Amino acid sequence: MKISTIAEAKNNLSQLIYQLEADETIHLTRHGKPVAVMLSEANYQKLIHKNNSLYQAIQQWRNELKDDVALTEAELKNIRNSSQERVFSWDE
Repeated sequence: MKISTIAEAKNNLSQLIYQLEADETIHLTRHGKPVAVMLSEANYQKLIHKNNSLYQAIQQWRNELKDDVALTEAELKNIRNSSQERVFSWDE
C-alpha cells in the first residue's frame, strides 16, 4: 500500500498509474488525513463482481462451512420459538 498526498498524485499521475497496474493500491491524503483510494481497473472489477450478489455470497459462505457447524434440531426450534411473529392482514 502506497500513501500519497493529492498534490503528489497530481504531479506524478502517470507514475502512480503504472504502480496501480502493478497491482498496488494508493491511498490519497489531504492534510495528513485519508480521503480516497486509487486502484487498478482489474482490482475494481474484482471488487464489484465479488460483492455483486448477496445470494452468491451466501452460497459461497454455505459451501465453505464445515459439516460439523450445522445447528441441531433443538437449536433451530429454540431460534424459531424466540423469533417474533409477523402480523399480517388482508384488510387494511
